Amino acid sequence: MSFSFSSRGILFPVLLALLILPVSVIAQNTVINGKVTDPDGNPVPSVSVSVKGTKLGTTTKADGTYTLSVIKKGGEILVFTSVGFVDKEMPLGAGNEVNIQLEKSSQSMDAVVVVGYGTQKRKDVTGAVASLDKQRLENMPNSNLLQALEGAVPGVSINTNGGGAEGNNLSIIIRGQRSISGNRDVLIILDGIPYNGSISDINPSDVASVDILKDAAAMAIYGSRSANGVILITTKRGTGGKPTISYDGFYGMQSYANLPPILMGEDFYNFKVTREPASVTFSELANYNAKKFTNWLDLGTRRGQRTQHALSVRGGSNNFKYYASLTYLDVKGIALNDNFKRLSSRINLEANLTTWLTFGTNTQLSYNNRAGLSTTFAGDYGAYLFNPLTTPYDSSGKPTIYPWQEDTFFENPLAPTLAKSKDDTYKIFTTNYIQVKFPFVPGLSYKFNSGIEYQGRDIANYYGRNTRTGLLAGGKLTQSNSVTKNVTLENILAYDRTFGKHTIGFTGLYSYQEDVVTSNGLTAVGFPNDVLTFYQANVASLVTPTAALERRDLISKMGRLNYNFDSRYMLTITARHDAFSGFGAGKKYSFFPAAAVAWNIINESFMANSKAFSNLKLRLSYGANGNTAVSAYQTLAKLSTRTYVDGSATAAGYIPTSFANPQLGWETSKTFNLGLDFGFWKNRLTGTIDYYNTKTEDLLLNRSVSSVQGITTVTQNIGKTANQGFELGLAATIIKGKDFTWTANANLTISRNKIVDLYGNGLDDTLNQWFIGHPIDVNFGYVFDGVWQLTDDTLHTAQGVVKAGYAKVKDINKDGVINALDRTILGKNQPSFSWGMSNTFTYQNLSLYVFVYGVQGREQPNTLMSDNNVNSGVRYTTIKKNWWTKTNPTNDFYANVLNATQGRAVPILQNSSFVRIRDISLSYDFKGKVLAKSGLSKLRVYFQARNPFTITKWTGLDPEFTSQTAVPLQREFLVGLNVSL
Repeated sequence: MSFSFSSRGILFPVLLALLILPVSVIAQNTVINGKVTDPDGNPVPSVSVSVKGTKLGTTTKADGTYTLSVIKKGGEILVFTSVGFVDKEMPLGAGNEVNIQLEKSSQSMDAVVVVGYGTQKRKDVTGAVASLDKQRLENMPNSNLLQALEGAVPGVSINTNGGGAEGNNLSIIIRGQRSISGNRDVLIILDGIPYNGSISDINPSDVASVDILKDAAAMAIYGSRSANGVILITTKRGTGGKPTISYDGFYGMQSYANLPPILMGEDFYNFKVTREPASVTFSELANYNAKKFTNWLDLGTRRGQRTQHALSVRGGSNNFKYYASLTYLDVKGIALNDNFKRLSSRINLEANLTTWLTFGTNTQLSYNNRAGLSTTFAGDYGAYLFNPLTTPYDSSGKPTIYPWQEDTFFENPLAPTLAKSKDDTYKIFTTNYIQVKFPFVPGLSYKFNSGIEYQGRDIANYYGRNTRTGLLAGGKLTQSNSVTKNVTLENILAYDRTFGKHTIGFTGLYSYQEDVVTSNGLTAVGFPNDVLTFYQANVASLVTPTAALERRDLISKMGRLNYNFDSRYMLTITARHDAFSGFGAGKKYSFFPAAAVAWNIINESFMANSKAFSNLKLRLSYGANGNTAVSAYQTLAKLSTRTYVDGSATAAGYIPTSFANPQLGWETSKTFNLGLDFGFWKNRLTGTIDYYNTKTEDLLLNRSVSSVQGITTVTQNIGKTANQGFELGLAATIIKGKDFTWTANANLTISRNKIVDLYGNGLDDTLNQWFIGHPIDVNFGYVFDGVWQLTDDTLHTAQGVVKAGYAKVKDINKDGVINALDRTILGKNQPSFSWGMSNTFTYQNLSLYVFVYGVQGREQPNTLMSDNNVNSGVRYTTIKKNWWTKTNPTNDFYANVLNATQGRAVPILQNSSFVRIRDISLSYDFKGKVLAKSGLSKLRVYFQARNPFTITKWTGLDPEFTSQTAVPLQREFLVGLNVSL
């Protein structure tokens, strides 16, 4: 080899540099290593790791680890980027190890979602599938999983029906109401298996993801039970690599968010003497003169507390992964003696026994303690409307048996807190699977799934003679023991293969599910003393036992075919055949088909140069879903016991209570869905738009029949409903700077339902308040039309002779007479729209999260506004109102006089729209040197305010509650700590 002179001239300095460079590198270079994981602790491969402002970089390996050589000069910043995750920057400190956790991006089309019996990348999904924002799961200390869903997902409505320690006074509706009187519960799938228990038994700290199936194409794989929507809950899994130990804990204080303006003390006394002056009793007058006024709501509530400690460990190797957790939750609710404790543990294991054989188990064990009966809030003895001129405690400081001496009908609202109570629930829910991948047929696999749910609950309450209930009965004991068993067996055959531009996927299912509930209980009265409480039923003077058994079986076959061409055109066809034991002999089987297509417009050649669009996909689907909707044995004729006296002895007797109906079958919903997924500017703004139209037929309704046989109704498949709506979901990165970012998620839901037909004759059912062409749930009654004034002609009205100050009732049909024909639909139970929005502001290590949701365009009667509820003698209190008087001739509310409504219920409508600040969370994540010195991989402290503000015109307890005399909504402030090793 020879070189020219010029070549040698160039070569010499190059060789000299190569000799000198290693010495320089050895002196200045630093080798940085670490591991990149996702929020669940799983390693993230192929992450780009670079030094900001330089060309230095590398990528992570399969186990999430990386190694990078860096020339340290001070101030270096590592940048981590990966598809499906939010980019993250980390200043390079003094240490040589930088571990990082990336947040999954809900905006990414490469994000994986659970679709039932498998997963798909979001870009390949053809149906309407929504996912809960991970921040609502990971950073919000929820006691109940449904609290995380409230207002956070378009098309998903979580109705809060009342407060309480357990946080389970919630109901969920997906895409509006379809069934009139049938089952409205959504189907919950936990780790692939149908879950029948209370959702409050599921520990939110163990949940990795929540996906919601909303349209027929997505739900059809669950056939007979999917008409009301499907929620797929997946718990956390183990990871490869060294163990990660995490602790999450928080402590919070609670108070009630709002109380209605109930009349107390002087105000109630003035109200009573104005209405019925002679009704004031001696004890009331004595308390009034002594100014001994009782605020029963204050006595029945307390400052609540909520604390949780959760410890978890996860890790494993390439062939074995594990996740284990132990969580203790203790809640003392704002209602006196309302307590809830949950101790739960979870073990999730997955083992690759060979390259083709995998075994896994996901097991949750839980113990719930609900012991303690709280203050009575609703009803005749309720704290809301209880007479404030009564006496709560006796001279020894114990709750009085009869707080109103002259009226012994009333029991002290605090009496339940004196009852001896126990309520223990032990539960196991386990899913286990074996998966075989056939090496001789690439892409073919078989999975055997089994699920077992077993729950035992033991409830006992004893009322002693220190309560009115116990005193009248000589001690009263109620006991109930129940066992719930659910077994699910599934055989799943799957095939997934790509041939060039063609991808084919097939899922076949054969499953069997059995639900069995057994219960027994007793009521015993008449005890010699109150010493042994639960353990003396054998000496009671009267013991009434009960027992029940209920069994339901479901056999299902399902096939799903997915076809994908070049990531542009996608097709999903699903068919499911179900057999349900609860229906008649000829109606047990039904078939539920569905089809969906999608067009990934963004992958077309004409979109290649688009600078604005980063995603654009059109979806279209149509299919059928079912609703079992009835309880077991409803197709059979049933008898009830009716004992009678035969001479001096008591004999057993029976009476018919229902007819047999072997033709009883499924409710079926057929849904059309049109959807659009979009993304702009490299997914800085992403979203989904969906329109759906659902028609439900063969409704399970109770039809009135002649009572000649002692039975007044029979359940039949009759009636139709329609439901349509619009959903919008948006996610945006509004600001993305070096130190500051602002991201937001928003959703909007518009849903309309109506009754199309009832009994085939075009007639309404006024008794049940069902009206064709109107929503399923309506308010019905007379219309309050102001107040009769002194200047009005009160002698010649449609109401007959009235007096000034009486309620004016609107003559709807203009016939000059007020009667039942003038009742009409009142207000709007169905809101114009609902919405939710979250904003996350991050500055360096500090993060502020604000979540707001609202319901708009709803008007409902406020049940607390009625003065008819005070009864004769003004035995109850009411809320403050602007009553009519001669000197205050208002039209807001009628006069405080007897018979002001002439015996009619004239409800007062109010706007029940609201905007609620649901969560405000301020957190600080320690990073860099602090973590390096402590040996921790994560250290986060946070402060949260829950339900701090509600903006509404509603004057009752809460505009969201179905009952205005429920346990009040809790306002909570808490502090928390997240630590990981």
